[in-house]
Amino acid sequence: MTVYLNADQVADRLGVARRTAMAMMMEMNPIAISGTVKKRYRVTEESLERWMARKTIGKPHTGSISKGSNKRLARR
Repeated sequence: MTVYLNADQVADRLGVARRTAMAMMMEMNPIAISGTVKKRYRVTEESLERWMARKTIGKPHTGSISKGSNKRLARR
């Protein structure tokens, strides 16, 4: 059975705001449900999991954030 998630459910799973979840859902090929003025979007659980896997692969967390430009860091 296919499970469809709305923006609030996606926001809860990802730990982000509803507005951010809506922007992320646009990258997941959402399904538009009814409405000509205001559309309601849904994504499947499967598409959410595929999107999360694509976003996490190949991006190791370095753990350090440099402050300032490289020139400024070289002068210190």
